[in-house]
Amino acid sequence: MASSYLSAVGDKYGYDFEGSLIGDKSVSVVFDNSKLKRVVPDMRTLVRFDQGVKIALDYVLSHPECQVEDPEFDEWCDKVIEAQERSKEDI
Repeated sequence: MASSYLSAVGDKYGYDFEGSLIGDKSVSVVFDNSKLKRVVPDMRTLVRFDQGVKIALDYVLSHPECQVEDPEFDEWCDKVIEAQERSKEDI
């Protein structure tokens, strides 16, 4: 689903994807800490990526407040998917 489409159809429902999708996530990025290492040469990372992901997932799964359902947003997502599927049939 195109970010520009989500931004256009989300706006009228109060979902602002302009900054988060069009701005922040519109380009792939590689995070690099080389500048930090130059300033703080003794800095060492102690957590591997896979360990960090596990820590984050464990946190979310052990904190119910991070798992709040949003039926209104789910319904909107269903509408968007249905519209996309209908457009495939129309073309």
